[in-house]
Amino acid sequence: MVMKYFIISDIHGHYNEMMAALKKSKYDSNDNQHHLIVIGDMFDRGEQSKEVLEYLYNLSEEGKASIILGNHETFLIELLDGNFLSAYFNIKHNGTLKTLVSLLDEDLKPNVELYRVKKNIENKYPYLKSWLKSLPLYLEIGNYIFVHGGIDGDNDEWKKGLPNDFIWSRQNNLSPIANKTIVVGHTRIATIRYPGMNYKELFISKPEAFDILYDEGKIFIDAFAEISKKINVLILEI
Repeated sequence: MVMKYFIISDIHGHYNEMMAALKKSKYDSNDNQHHLIVIGDMFDRGEQSKEVLEYLYNLSEEGKASIILGNHETFLIELLDGNFLSAYFNIKHNGTLKTLVSLLDEDLKPNVELYRVKKNIENKYPYLKSWLKSLPLYLEIGNYIFVHGGIDGDNDEWKKGLPNDFIWSRQNNLSPIANKTIVVGHTRIATIRYPGMNYKELFISKPEAFDILYDEGKIFIDAFAEISKKINVLILEI
């Protein structure tokens, strides 16, 4: 049976934008031939990480969605593991405070006491830590490989790579894999097309620069949601 896969990435807490994009693409969670693939980075920077989490977790539990680990998921794992030094760094630099505010519905400050935050999240979302830790590093379906950051096609043993290899690599700097197409998020498409730009100004003048980028053996789908306020949806029938 041919399935229709709807692939998104780098939602970063933009629930309304995600739902608008899925509606526009005619994704139907009740259609047994529709399957959603999320290539990481559900959280941080946007205001609605709670809504994103609850929607995607439920779909995942129902077998209607596959979620791949991204670097922003690891930020939340680090906090829940008690690595507060990293958590404070991500609060300062990576938008994690907005995730905590959304999850706990509290007006938190950057110097918030993270032990209390950790306990409150564990109480409110007892499944969260184990679920995040269970997310795969990549997903292979037919001739497609879905991964957050990238895969080095020159490495014949890429499947033995470390988690950071899959999460933090940038596919635009790596070789493709023969007879495969690697679908990635993580690297914002506009930064590939137009390096070193003012991306707010670029979106005003060239919004198409944020659309899906097709390259030889590679597809990039990160629409830079913080700037574009949109989520790209790649549709594949496999």
